[in-house]
This record gives sequence, structure tokens and C-alpha cells, in this order.
Amino acid sequence: MARWPWLAALAVALAVPVLASTYSTVEKTCPVGGQKFKFQQLGSISTWDALPDGMPIGSGLFPIALPLCPGNGLVMFRDFTPEEVAKLAAYIEGETYRGLRASGETPYYLAFHTARMLGDVGPDWLLLSASWEAKNAGPPAAARAARYNEEFVGLAKARPADPGDFESIALRARAANALRELGRFDEAEALRASIVIASDAGGDTEDAKEYREGWTSYLDALAAPIARADPTRAPIDMMRNEQAAYRCLARAYAAKYDEPEPPALTPFEVQYCARPELAGTIAELRKELAER
Repeated sequence: MARWPWLAALAVALAVPVLASTYSTVEKTCPVGGQKFKFQQLGSISTWDALPDGMPIGSGLFPIALPLCPGNGLVMFRDFTPEEVAKLAAYIEGETYRGLRASGETPYYLAFHTARMLGDVGPDWLLLSASWEAKNAGPPAAARAARYNEEFVGLAKARPADPGDFESIALRARAANALRELGRFDEAEALRASIVIASDAGGDTEDAKEYREGWTSYLDALAAPIARADPTRAPIDMMRNEQAAYRCLARAYAAKYDEPEPPALTPFEVQYCARPELAGTIAELRKELAER
């Protein structure tokens, strides 16, 4: 988990103006209490890749920030009905929610617990996003990130496996990766190997075919870092060539922009960076770095 920061620098290095995120200042009204506050609302954002845990890499920060009432701490992760607002008024003043806030849980984790209280279907993805928040906070939040991963694995395993349902497939695939990040490699491989993608999952549309191929490729790619007991958030062999090449030159970029020095390449990464498939991309990045 200590290797995530260089990915943010990669986003800056690869971004061009057309890919920039846009935000606007809007006034929000808290559904409980009516407090008004300013919020930087996302207008547009571009993505071009994702980490194995599902967090996109793009022109802005992920997960996308949620409005949070500054007074009572309610996370406005969706619109609420009048009946739900009545429930929320009691919930956010209750011992459970106040305890979560006091312990410093992330906004998406608060949203996850709130969604479960309201009976939302499939709040698991809010928990996955909460794990991104914790991991993005770096080493000080490592214990919290691990706890969120553990909880996500438990939820995913509790859901029935359905080879024809992409949500079931995705949940279990992300859980297998979470187990890898937790260092539970035997369990990670057992879960990964158990995931079956039906030949007709999602139907016969072109999108469904792409999803089947994408999740098959993801599960195949996940096998190698599990086998070599790699718990890092972004194994180099699960990146596209552009990201992998940047990882190879991460220390050079850090020195150029006076950023904290990332960890040295592992022996496996050194070998991977020497692959002929990366030579051209690395040469282009070296040239760009020199010109900057």
C-alpha cells in the first residue's frame, strides 16, 4: 500500500487539457436540519485505467467526493425520500453513527453504514470505495484499509455466486484482490480460481461480450501477483504499458518534480522493466522527462 502515491503523479504526467476535470461551487442543503453549505461538485472527469481494486486512474481524484453536512456529519451519497429523512434524523444522532464519526471513519464508510440502515440493495460498492479512501491516505491508514478490505471480503463471500451475473462476478473478483492485498494468498487464489463466468453472462450484446472478456482477462492477470505473493496495490504486471513504464521511471520523475522518493524497484519489477515491450514507451518517457 505504500506504493500508491506515484500513481497520482502519473495522472498528472499523462493528463492533457482536454482530459481535465471540471468542478463548480454549488450550495447544498442538508436534508436533516436544513443546514446550507458550499460544495465543489464534479462536472466532468476523464479516466483511462483502473487499479486492481477497481479505483479509476484519471484526471481527478477517486473516489469522487460526497457532500457531507458540516454540522451533523450526514453523508449525502444519494437523494433521500421524506420517509428516509425521518429515519436519518434519528440515526445520525444515535450512538452507532456518532461512534463511527468519532473514530474517524471515511465518508464512504459512513455512507456504507447509512445505506445498510436504509435497506439499500448492494451497498457493497460503497464499502469498496471506502477502502480506496483509506488506501489513498497512505501508511497511517493501513490498519483501516485492511479492516475495510476484510469487511468487503466477508460481504462478497456471503453473496451467492452467480456465473451469469456481472455484479456477483465483480464482487468476488474484487474480493480475491482484497485477499491478495491482505497477504492471504492461498485464500485469494482459491477464490479467484472458483469464479466462473458463464458463456452467456449478460446476454448476447456487444457490451456483455466485452464485460466477459474484461473480467476473464482481469482474473487471468490476477493469478501471477497472487502466485508470487505480491500484496502491493498496483502490481506492475497488472498495469498497461504506459503505467508500467512510468513505474520503471518513478524515481526519476520524483527527483524531477521534487516529490517524495518512491520505493526502489523490486527484483521482479527490474526484470519487468527490461522487457522489450516496454523499451519504446520508456524511451519516450525519458525524452519527455528530459524536455520538461
